[in-house]
Amino acid sequence: MAGDTSVVSVSEYTSALKRRWWLILLCAALGAIAGLFLLGLKTKTFVSEAKVEVRPLIVEGDSPNLDINRQVSLTTERSIAGSQRVAERALALIAASDELGIDDLDDNTVDELASRTLIDGEAARVVAESITVTVPNDSHILVISGENTDSERAREITEAVAYAYLDFRREAGLAATTEAVAQLEASEADLLEELDELARQMGKAVSETELQALSYRDIAKKEQLAGIGSRLANLSIISVDPGYVLDDPAKSDSAAGLPPLAGPISGALLGASLGAAAAYFADRKDDRFRSVGTELTRLGLRPVGEVPVGRGLFKGGSGSVIAEFGSPISESYRRVQGSLMFNLDEADKSLIMVSGVDNPHSTTTVAANLAVAAARAGRRTLLIGADLRRPSLHDRFGLENGKGLTDVVSRTVNFEDVLLTPTESTNLQLLTAGTSVDQPARLFQGTDFGRFIDDVKPEFDLIVFEAPPVLQVADAVDIARMCEGVVLVVEPGRTGRSAVADSLEQLNRVGADVVGTIVAENTKS
Repeated sequence: MAGDTSVVSVSEYTSALKRRWWLILLCAALGAIAGLFLLGLKTKTFVSEAKVEVRPLIVEGDSPNLDINRQVSLTTERSIAGSQRVAERALALIAASDELGIDDLDDNTVDELASRTLIDGEAARVVAESITVTVPNDSHILVISGENTDSERAREITEAVAYAYLDFRREAGLAATTEAVAQLEASEADLLEELDELARQMGKAVSETELQALSYRDIAKKEQLAGIGSRLANLSIISVDPGYVLDDPAKSDSAAGLPPLAGPISGALLGASLGAAAAYFADRKDDRFRSVGTELTRLGLRPVGEVPVGRGLFKGGSGSVIAEFGSPISESYRRVQGSLMFNLDEADKSLIMVSGVDNPHSTTTVAANLAVAAARAGRRTLLIGADLRRPSLHDRFGLENGKGLTDVVSRTVNFEDVLLTPTESTNLQLLTAGTSVDQPARLFQGTDFGRFIDDVKPEFDLIVFEAPPVLQVADAVDIARMCEGVVLVVEPGRTGRSAVADSLEQLNRVGADVVGTIVAENTKS
C-alpha cells in the first residue's frame, strides 16, 4: 500500500508549486540578480561591419596558363579573409596610414609603405580572432565583422581587413600573371634557339630530302613561336579585379550583445524554472499529505470528514477543547459522528478505538468531541481514556485523573464508582486512565481487560477508547484487537503518508477493521 503514495496527478503537481511559490519567487529574484551581475562583468564590445564583393581575378585577356573562368570558392575566400596573413597586412596598412597621415587605405603610397612594414605575429593573431567573416545566401559577398572594446578601433580594424583582403587577392592575381609571362618568355627563348640551330643545320644539308625535313621542323617551330607571341600579347592586356568594398564600415554607437534587461530577465526565467523544479522535488520528498481525501482513498481508507482541533477554537476552562453546543465546530463533529455511526450501525458495531498515527493531542481532542457529539445525539456513550503513558483526556474536560481504567481492570474499584459525567449531557460517561502502571501492555494483553469489555459493552450504545498513537507504542494495537472498529485520526500538516501506511499495516496484522478516517485540521483561532 505504501507504494501507492508515489502517484502524483497534474493538479497535485500544480499544488506543489502553489505551496512553495515563495521558493520559485526567491529563485527568480536570485537569478535576476545573478544575471544582472554577470552582464555587468561582461566587457562591452563594439562591432563594425564591411561588405566586400568577390570577383574572378582575371576579367580580360586569354591565357592557357590561367583559368580565367574559374568559379570563386567562397569557403576558401572566407578562410583567406579571416586568416592571420590578412590580419598582418591590415595592421601594416593601419601603421602606414598613421605614419603618412593618409586616411585612404587604398592609396598606393600607403600600400607601398605597408608592404615594407613588419608586424608582430601575436598582434596579428589577436586581430584575426576578433574578425568574423560570413557569406549571405546566394551571393558573392563577404561580410567582414570586426569586434573591439573601442568602437573606433573596431571600425578601423574592419576597414583595414577588408582592404588587406583585396590587396592579398590582387597580389595573388598579379603573381599568377607574372609567372605566366615568365613561362611564355622562357618558352619563346627556347624556340628561338631551336630555330637558330635549325637554320645552321639547313645550311649544311647535303640532300634535298634532309633539307625538306628541316624545313618542316622550322615551320612548326615558327608556328609555336607565333602562338607564344599571341598569348604574350593577351597577357599584356589582362586586368586583375579582386573585387571591391561595397560598404565601408561605420563606427558603432552601441555595444554589441544582449540589451541591459536581457541579463536580469534571462536570469529570472532560469531561476524560476530551477525554483519550480526545486519546489516539485522538495514537495515529493515531503511525506505530508497533499490531497488528503484522494490519498487516503488510495491507501484503502474511508475518510468520514474533517474537524478542527486547534485549542484556541474551543471555549471552556483551562485545557478544555470540548465544542460548545450549537457552535459551528460542534456541528462539524456532529456531521462526522453521523457519518461514522451510519457505518457502524450498518455493521452492527458499537465498540471503537480512536487513535492517531504519531500525535496524541489531536487524537484526544477528536475522541472527546466525537463522544460528546454521539451523546448529544441521544446515544448512551462511554468514553475511556486508554492512553496510560500520557493521560490527558480528563484535562480536556477540566477534570482530575483519579481512579479509572487501570483500577477497574485490576479490580481495585468498582466500575460504577469511578464513572464521571463531564458534560451537560447525561448520555456521556467518562472513565479516565486511572492510576499509573509500570507496564500498560500487560494490562491490555491480560484476560481482565477482555472481561472488562464484555461487562460494560451491553450497557452502552457506543464505547470509545481514546488510545495512544499507533506508531509510538504497541498499546494501540493491543486495544484494537479487542475493538470492533478503529477510527484513525490524520493531520494533513503533520502526519506523513508513509506513517499512515505503516499504521494501517500494523492494524491489519491484528485483524483490526479501520471503519473510518477523520482528518484533523489544526486551525488557529
